[in-house]
Amino acid sequence: MLAREYLDSVKHMQLATVSNGQPWICTVYFVADEGNNLYWTSSRDRQHSIEILSDTKAAATIVKDTENKQALQMSGIAEEVKDENLELVHNLYQSKFGPKDYDLNDIKEHKSSGRSYWVFKPRVAMFWDEVNFPDQPKQQLDLE
Repeated sequence: MLAREYLDSVKHMQLATVSNGQPWICTVYFVADEGNNLYWTSSRDRQHSIEILSDTKAAATIVKDTENKQALQMSGIAEEVKDENLELVHNLYQSKFGPKDYDLNDIKEHKSSGRSYWVFKPRVAMFWDEVNFPDQPKQQLDLE
């Protein structure tokens, strides 16, 4: 599946959040699960984290190849990963990026300035891919 190729081969995504109608964008390392949910870790006091806690609307872009114009653009919701899913996400994240200098117990403490895992759940996804769809590069991705 083409979406899986994008999600598995790319390490960074651009994440857009919003607060009081004002957009913000940042770049984070991410990992995807089998349901195409995207996970990253960030401090709870980062601007995008604070904005997610007050407004779950978000968008994300994964750029596979800038020269060949291949990207996956999505809108959906973002939220903090629930406690019961932390171990699964922690293992998934570390399987892609290796061990980090923080551990799961630190994340479980939910310190206001501490690190947390976050999830982006896409609701709408579009490819912009001039390699796989040269005649019509914009293609909607079926998320089901």
